[in-house]
Amino acid sequence: MRTGLFAKLLNTLDAVINPATEEKQDDIITELEKLVGFEIGEYDYVALTYVAAGNGAGEIETVIYKIGGSGGDVVATLTLAYDGSNNLSTVTKT
Repeated sequence: MRTGLFAKLLNTLDAVINPATEEKQDDIITELEKLVGFEIGEYDYVALTYVAAGNGAGEIETVIYKIGGSGGDVVATLTLAYDGSNNLSTVTKT
């Protein structure tokens, strides 16, 4: 039996899902689980900064999530990096 949040959701659908699609479901679970860890807690303010020059110039560089407004506590920060073609290459959450 599959475990994990996303797997449990799929397990509840087993009565109506063709068992032959279980491999495809497992692939979907694998992709969804890659997002686990990027959950953002409760927030009520988002601050953005933009890349001034170089790779990704003009694109979003950081996303700062806060609770308690602009002067509140930081909940999470996403730092985005771009490659030489200005494509998003990495996202790091702290």
